Amino acid sequence: MIATKLKGQITRDRRLVVRIPRDMATGAVEIIVLHLSAQPVRRRARHGSGHPAFGIWAKRSDITDTASFAAQLRQRVEMRADERKIRNVRHA
Repeated sequence: MIATKLKGQITRDRRLVVRIPRDMATGAVEIIVLHLSAQPVRRRARHGSGHPAFGIWAKRSDITDTASFAAQLRQRVEMRADERKIRNVRHA
């Protein structure tokens, strides 16, 4: 993988506009966006979400910090996924 730093703009209609140098190879790319704005983008919480898992921990008295609890769950799931990948590579 080759990393190249390019600058561009995100338009109001959520399109990424970037000038690509002529000497850059064509093909699939992966993009990581680093926003130069000093103000973080505010996102509204979706209270009352229609997702079936919404509010699943509402009545759990053992969970005091839901954000931390969710982060720990995600971390455990990611670790298990990584472990499965390692096992699959060993058995291949």
